[in-house]
Amino acid sequence: MKTIILTLMLWFLAFNTMGQTADTTEIPELEDTASVSEADTEIIHLKYEDLEIDGVLTDYMHKLNKLNYKNVGIEKGVGILTANIMGCKNAIVNVASSHANTKVYAVSVNYCYAQKIEELEERYTDIIKNLTEEFGEPVAENDGSFSEFIYPGYESGWRNIKLIKNCMFKNEYGLVKIAIFQRNLYTLNIVFVDSVNYEATLEERNKK
Repeated sequence: MKTIILTLMLWFLAFNTMGQTADTTEIPELEDTASVSEADTEIIHLKYEDLEIDGVLTDYMHKLNKLNYKNVGIEKGVGILTANIMGCKNAIVNVASSHANTKVYAVSVNYCYAQKIEELEERYTDIIKNLTEEFGEPVAENDGSFSEFIYPGYESGWRNIKLIKNCMFKNEYGLVKIAIFQRNLYTLNIVFVDSVNYEATLEERNKK
């Protein structure tokens, strides 16, 4: 009888010990799938002056004001500013937005003006080198186009412009196009286009 009781006690102690071990096992935390999903769908926009090309036009212009850009005005959904950039005084900066002025999609900068094209070619070459380091080799050169990304409704204003040369770079966020054109003076222009907002703006215009 004592043997049976001793056996039962040992069995009870062993079972109780196993139960305690199981109870103290750490349960791994579940991954927050909602936050992961949100991060996966986050949209990253092309940047100009380290500012994502996104948001309301007036808000974006205000951000540029903090970088010493000066407002000139807004005309047909294009914000116009001036700034001293790359050693060029009073460069003209145009920020293009959707017709509702709620979605900025491109920034265009007229950096320099010159009587002779030779005065701009060295700077043009240097900028291409810098863009190549950032974007890789250009995807198009001298393709004949110029203002297809900017100035909606301003097409008639570009009839007297002669495109001398251009070069375009592209990545997953958008594209950058540099050009030298002539309208009286020779001008060096660079346009930065955010792909997501540009496509959304096209859709908005097509619905009208």
